[in-house]
Amino acid sequence: MHRIPFTCVEAGLAGILMVPLFVWLRSHLGISWRRTMGYFLFALYLAAVDSMVGLPSITYVRFSLNVNLRPFAYMFSDFLPSVLNVILFMPLGVMLPLFCQTFRPLYRTVIFGFLFSLSIELLQIFTIRATDVNDLITNTVGTFLGWCAARAILQLFPAIIPKLSADEIRMVCVLTFGVMFFLQPFLAGWFWSRFPL
Repeated sequence: MHRIPFTCVEAGLAGILMVPLFVWLRSHLGISWRRTMGYFLFALYLAAVDSMVGLPSITYVRFSLNVNLRPFAYMFSDFLPSVLNVILFMPLGVMLPLFCQTFRPLYRTVIFGFLFSLSIELLQIFTIRATDVNDLITNTVGTFLGWCAARAILQLFPAIIPKLSADEIRMVCVLTFGVMFFLQPFLAGWFWSRFPL
């Protein structure tokens, strides 16, 4: 189970690179520390997802057309990866409606989760990972379950006021994946060469 500590370290290294970026954004855009922390938490989650699913980076791009377009093929015989995909995407379904008013309606959160997962699956064509319709299904289910959890949280704590806009959510996505593609691989390479897991 080296994957969880590996993912935590990879996301943490991305976080180190993103701290000055978000501090600069805070001063440049005149936003509050609370909103900046929302950016940062969401960015750390996205960095962890990037690391967990193995997206391409500037130091690693391999074209591999390993595609499964048959829904539910092998999903139930090898159930653990499906469960892990659901769990991986539940925080997305929780954070979107809690951080952003735009994603309070179910369909907007689920569509975002679906498109986010579809982007990952298409990018995995440029890695040695498989592009699998089952991952798309389980990731979307995870987003839906996360939205259900967020709805329960909002019923318990109706005073929660979302601080981020949909444009800010998209901006954090672009910045995070930019850092993960262009910068983080070099810091990670340096780190793992000195502290192998």
